[in-house]
Amino acid sequence: MKTSLYLMIMMTGILSFQACKTGKNPDELQKDSLTADSLKKAEAAASKVTTTVITTGKAIANPAKKNGRWEIIVERNRQWEEDYARMMLEKDQLGIYYRTEVKPSYPGGEKALAKFIQENIVYPETALENGVEGEVMVGFAVDERGVIYTPVIKGDRAGFGLDEAATAVVSKMPVWNPGQIKGQNVKSYFSLPIKFRIY
Repeated sequence: MKTSLYLMIMMTGILSFQACKTGKNPDELQKDSLTADSLKKAEAAASKVTTTVITTGKAIANPAKKNGRWEIIVERNRQWEEDYARMMLEKDQLGIYYRTEVKPSYPGGEKALAKFIQENIVYPETALENGVEGEVMVGFAVDERGVIYTPVIKGDRAGFGLDEAATAVVSKMPVWNPGQIKGQNVKSYFSLPIKFRIY
């Protein structure tokens, strides 16, 4: 829809320019100018127009770190562990537990999880160009088979593409060890902090 509108505006501009140049009425020009060839030329010109959309959030640009080397850090803090331990063993309306007796876990443990994320995440180009770093908390559900679904950002959005990069890498994860209650696999929620750092 936006491309069609852009092409229409662009074609109108071309016709107006030709009308001034030739002295013809723009409506007369339009009849013989709207050919497949002219549309192809307009589409080619439109494809050359690139725009960078920067979504802002809590992350702040730092010119001193612009285009620096980067790393990803995955670690839960003590506060998260304490908050998780205090949650009730209850399900929501979708039948997903907020907490389980045995937490869902990545096969191979925390180090394997950190390695997977570091090898599969893409640090957003917009964030690197602006020296943006920050932490994104991704919440997701793990079903009885260990399949991850519905990754979402919890809390404030970081912006600059960090949120999208974090949810994208979580979506790529292999099957987890599901959470358990009384020895039975259950659907449960899990939160994962992903820190984007430039140095």
